[in-house]
Amino acid sequence: MSIERDNMINSLRKNVIPIMRNCGFKGSFPHFYRQLEDRVDLLMFQFSAWGGVLYIEISKCSPEGHTDVSKAFHAPNKVKIYNIDIEHRQRLGKGLNEMFEFNKDNTELISLAVKDALKEAEEWWDSSTNWWV
Repeated sequence: MSIERDNMINSLRKNVIPIMRNCGFKGSFPHFYRQLEDRVDLLMFQFSAWGGVLYIEISKCSPEGHTDVSKAFHAPNKVKIYNIDIEHRQRLGKGLNEMFEFNKDNTELISLAVKDALKEAEEWWDSSTNWWV
């Protein structure tokens, strides 16, 4: 891993993950989930292989878990974003081309932008349809 990526992860752990935990999210970096009565909210941090770019993908699934296209079942606390079909996922960062560009000088600033993007995630989880129903 690069120093910039390590710094970005540390900044996310300091500025974003505690807020997610307070909102009920469990899991470990980079995969998080929140089990609610009517759904499971999912969030994943993903870094570009070429460096300097962070993507945040969100999705949701049934509170009972998810069966993927290969008919494999994933329990609510084990399902990951990549188990969900791409048409039922969303990237955060509207106005930022759905990515967060970072470097050694701006990781704190970017993690604060990610923190703000959690509001966008909450709106999507609440307003998008429960496609599994």
